[in-house]
Amino acid sequence: MARKAELSLTGRQRDQDGEESVTESRMTADYYEKEGSSYILYEETQKDSGDIVRSIIKYNGSTLEMTRRGAVRSRMIFQAGQAHRTDYVTPYGTLPLEVATREASFSRKEDRTVIRLEYTLSSGGQFLSHCTMDIVLRFL
Repeated sequence: MARKAELSLTGRQRDQDGEESVTESRMTADYYEKEGSSYILYEETQKDSGDIVRSIIKYNGSTLEMTRRGAVRSRMIFQAGQAHRTDYVTPYGTLPLEVATREASFSRKEDRTVIRLEYTLSSGGQFLSHCTMDIVLRFL
């Protein structure tokens, strides 16, 4: 049975010029566990188009997988010390990415889960940005 929760996502990206951008979003999410994995399901509305993107975060042990479907499509895998390839598909085209995860930490308490990801994005062998993502799930 799914539990309702408040989901907070904070992403920081630093590009090759050292310029940093921060994105923050909050939304209601559903959380459930199945076969040893935890799942967070939520929807986001794209600011520029108003399109809805449905996302699933699946994690277990030291691996997190984030799948997005809708106007933007991707399947990113975060596993400390590993690099994974993905295609980031938008209405404007497809960007092949490599996600090299430096850190993936998970902390769970009775009323919340905190996840921190630190990773580098590159495309075609070219560095794009160094990123962190903080995911906080507070159960309602």
